[in-house]
Amino acid sequence: MHYGELLQEFLDRKTVIVDVGCRWGFSDNWKSLAPAVELYGFDPDEEECNRIRSLNTDPHFHIIPKALGRHCGSQTLYLTSELACSSIYPPHPVSTEIFPELSCARQVATSQIDLITLDHWAAEANVPSIDFLKLDVQGAELDVLMGGENSLKNVRALEIEVEFNPLYLGQPLFGDVDRFMREKGFVLWRLGHLVHYSTEPGQRPLPRGDLMAYDSKPTMVQPQPGQIFWGHAYYIRPEAVNGGLGMGWDQCLQDAALFDALGFHDLSSRLLQNAALNGPEALAQRL
Repeated sequence: MHYGELLQEFLDRKTVIVDVGCRWGFSDNWKSLAPAVELYGFDPDEEECNRIRSLNTDPHFHIIPKALGRHCGSQTLYLTSELACSSIYPPHPVSTEIFPELSCARQVATSQIDLITLDHWAAEANVPSIDFLKLDVQGAELDVLMGGENSLKNVRALEIEVEFNPLYLGQPLFGDVDRFMREKGFVLWRLGHLVHYSTEPGQRPLPRGDLMAYDSKPTMVQPQPGQIFWGHAYYIRPEAVNGGLGMGWDQCLQDAALFDALGFHDLSSRLLQNAALNGPEALAQRL
């Protein structure tokens, strides 16, 4: 099924994707929503933005050379040996020293950048509604969320890079982000891309396996040594978990397309059934 064509035929607006920390470009996942999708990516590195922009001339593909934060104004950016690890929080001197894989985050210099808030940008750019928000800003994810509280009111799902142990001094950790998201009415749907670091890479695997269970079906994973540091947390609206209870057919259709692009086919299937049951007859026939 090509969701992009369905969205374009039955809905009067595009799905808006905002990727904050869009270094290296957008995920290919969003191609399934074309042409009914509008993509906005942020990265403070103007040279990187120009490189990404040169690879795609689609008018619905926007790269903005800006940094987002909690407030508008000047901010110190701590530059690291790998520029992608640079942050408005200073790198943690112990973590970057004792874990070899974190040497890429060692501080090499500083610079000054201008921050804007997500809400400020959305108002200026006339983007009244954001459907999906991805945050990967090296420890400053909660800052961006706090600067986008008005925009969050319409967001349907988020992918947030979260740290369980600090990579940067003073940064918020997963518990802080999770508390904020739940207060805003979201539920945690999934934790993925869990990353561990070892002080001595190359050690043999741990002798006992880790158990992951899906619908009570156990799956054993062979764990490697190391301390957990970061991963990706996915948050969604609770009504979407409930199969679209209380949602209009049009929102069910838009959410179904979004979750399908994210690979959450169980959520997508239930929402699509709701859209077919309560939407126009022409939509039910297509589905």
